[in-house]
Amino acid sequence: MRRLLAILLLLAANQAFAQGGRYAEISSVSVDTTNQRRVTITWDVAEEVNGQAFAVYHWENSKWVLVVDSLPANMREYQDVKAHPFEHSERYSVSTSIEGDHNAPLSEAHQTVFLRSGDYDKCHKSLALNWSAYVGGSVSDYTIMGRKNNEPYIKFGTSAETTFATKELEEGTDYNFMVVANLQNGQKSLSNIISYTTFNPRQPDKSLVSIDTVLNHQSAVELHCHIDTEADLLGYSVVQISDDLLNDSLITDLSRPAFTFYADNTNAVYTLVARGFCSEPLFTADDVSPLVIEADADVESVQVTWNRSLSNSEIYSVYCSVDDGTETQVATDLTDTSIELNFNDIADERAQNFCIRVEASYGGRLSASNTICVERKADLWLPTAFTPNGDGMNDTFGPVVKSAQITDFVFIVYDRYGGRVFVSTSPDNRWDGTHGGKQVAEGGYLYYMKVKLQNGQTIERKGSVNVVYP
Repeated sequence: MRRLLAILLLLAANQAFAQGGRYAEISSVSVDTTNQRRVTITWDVAEEVNGQAFAVYHWENSKWVLVVDSLPANMREYQDVKAHPFEHSERYSVSTSIEGDHNAPLSEAHQTVFLRSGDYDKCHKSLALNWSAYVGGSVSDYTIMGRKNNEPYIKFGTSAETTFATKELEEGTDYNFMVVANLQNGQKSLSNIISYTTFNPRQPDKSLVSIDTVLNHQSAVELHCHIDTEADLLGYSVVQISDDLLNDSLITDLSRPAFTFYADNTNAVYTLVARGFCSEPLFTADDVSPLVIEADADVESVQVTWNRSLSNSEIYSVYCSVDDGTETQVATDLTDTSIELNFNDIADERAQNFCIRVEASYGGRLSASNTICVERKADLWLPTAFTPNGDGMNDTFGPVVKSAQITDFVFIVYDRYGGRVFVSTSPDNRWDGTHGGKQVAEGGYLYYMKVKLQNGQTIERKGSVNVVYP
């Protein structure tokens, strides 16, 4: 019966406080941000009673431990100087002692906000903050306060949750952050302060970032790239600039100072881009273009032209191999983007196949062109008349073939009625103006010629020639 009466009295006491009772109730606990070992506990009492005093309790090792006893009746605040609010949350309760009343309850526990830092997003320069919820009172929301380099605190934002991500922090800067819990009773509770120095990425050394070598392999381009491995980056990308579109491939392996990249467009412009952590371009190396040559050959020479590859100040060397022989340098220290090569300056007059390429150099960098092969055009000529009178001048008729090696030869002369008067299968066997051992009559004759060259070229000619006896 007595136990039941005690319970009823306790319930009545708590109900009395709810309606303006005599027992203390914590209004807030807050971290003193000027001192890492101090927490301020404040409380309210709805009714003051003679002989009233207060005691503050701290939660330790899963039990309540008395911090201070017999605080005066006019006290409404206490500072715990032995707390560790910068290491974890601190929980408190307050008890009210009244003379003759042995049933004073502990107030509802209140617990400080403990702020922690999370991951730093290098891409968005954002620091993730998270904290423990304020316990014991209704929270409207949390205000996130911060400052940089000891400047005054400013508001970074508010959150109804216990997380917040700061945005666009300055790189390499010292920041302090704290959270303020805004309680519905009008009180505020401050968290501990955390310090954070934002990441300060090392920028790439521009002198180390370049496309050093460009090799044109006809249907593919081989790019040798050099990078700064010490820079703090997402990676490097080789970018193809074509029709105002960017097609790139990101290289994130920064352990080696050089890498090789293959592309398939020999007519594009390429560059090397250092990418920041959001893939934004931080630095772009000089553009390069694959060196592409063109050649137009005639009987005596070949005209070779090409584009600029590395710089407007690059110099060129020209190389040539003849009839599948060893390649030799035929010109150097050129600044123009064209050259005319005389075949007879490179090889003898019977050489047919000339394979040519160009190299450009600038500042220790190299670009090599595709190889283009040309055939010397056959120098084939037939006169329109000849005088087979035995004077040793213009006595024979046949094709004059130079600068070509002949593998098959057919030459036929017809009279005006279509009869054959001469047939030859060798360019050295020319018509002397006779048929059947006799001189043919003066006048016009027809001819047909078919010549096959060593390079596979076939030449056919039809025409007429006049026999003249001066």
